[in-house]
Amino acid sequence: MPPPDKYNTGYNVGVGGAVINNGRLLLVRRAGRRGRGNWQIPGGFVEQNETIESAVVREVKEESSVTTSVEGVLGIRNRYDEDGGNSLYIILLLDPQSGKPNPDMKEVDRAEYFTLEEIQAMENISPINIEVAQRALAEDRRLFSPKTINQPGRGSYTLFIG
Repeated sequence: MPPPDKYNTGYNVGVGGAVINNGRLLLVRRAGRRGRGNWQIPGGFVEQNETIESAVVREVKEESSVTTSVEGVLGIRNRYDEDGGNSLYIILLLDPQSGKPNPDMKEVDRAEYFTLEEIQAMENISPINIEVAQRALAEDRRLFSPKTINQPGRGSYTLFIG
């Protein structure tokens, strides 16, 4: 199914938030027409006026009521298909700051933390989300960490670097 028209410009950028709390990963269950019944990390499309960091924090808050901060980039998925065009999906590792999982009841109807074993036993979860869970919950995970760079005359930006 193609992305909504406002994102379907031939290339779209999405973000996913891997929120870890006490060795458990936050997952949401999709309630909308796109992916109904499937479990995945919370996330969505990056709006034209926001960074990937602000987009993922916003999406996680909207879908699960959990306020987070960005720890780093965990992974990147790129794909092209006829229906969806060329899409880039950036997975960020997030630290929960406040709030307990509470679904928005629009895009998602459940939001909970799960152990890796519970995730691996789920039926309605994609291989990409199982892989994200394995990496996010691993003790030896490697991240690209954010560093703010100030550029004279152009403001600041975030460089994710290993």
